[in-house]
Amino acid sequence: MESFTWAKPSTDHSARTKVAVLLPGSGYPVEGPVLFWVGEMLGALGWHVQAVRWTPDDLPSAGPQEFAAAAAKTAFAAAPDADQRLIVAKSLSTLCIPWAEEERVPGIWLTPLLTDERVRSTISMSSKEDLFIGGSLDKLWDGGRKSESAGTFFEVPGADHSLQIPEDWRASQLAQTEVFDRIEAFAAGLPSTT
Repeated sequence: MESFTWAKPSTDHSARTKVAVLLPGSGYPVEGPVLFWVGEMLGALGWHVQAVRWTPDDLPSAGPQEFAAAAAKTAFAAAPDADQRLIVAKSLSTLCIPWAEEERVPGIWLTPLLTDERVRSTISMSSKEDLFIGGSLDKLWDGGRKSESAGTFFEVPGADHSLQIPEDWRASQLAQTEVFDRIEAFAAGLPSTT
């Protein structure tokens, strides 16, 4: 895997360092439409955005949760020291939810793998606020886990695992605009950690 700086905060933001890490899905790179615009948005909101890109030799050899956690750790290690941290992860990378819980790092989890028992168990015991976004047609979304007490769950009606409405690009674009609005509100509402 390789980690690279996506965006640096402009100088007109506060002196506090906020670092967001963008983690791809297994077949959905950070340059994919949803992650791309989230990276651009967070940079505009004053976050240093550190992204991860898979390389051909990447294999989740230690197990998928450990692989995803290693990606998050690598990206945070490559970024500046932060007063505030945030993870934005897609699909496979959402398997780092247990690590993020241990580290108390809030997350924006795009099409999380809610059918994974370790992820589900972690979410059910969490006391921190996270944002979970999935599509109603995504079998890995598992109905959005509406019964969970922690976090905010937003389901995109008619959307698949790519957060697209099949065969309707206009509806996909409108749905993703609402996703971006929710992500922006979530990021802006994160409490300061210092």
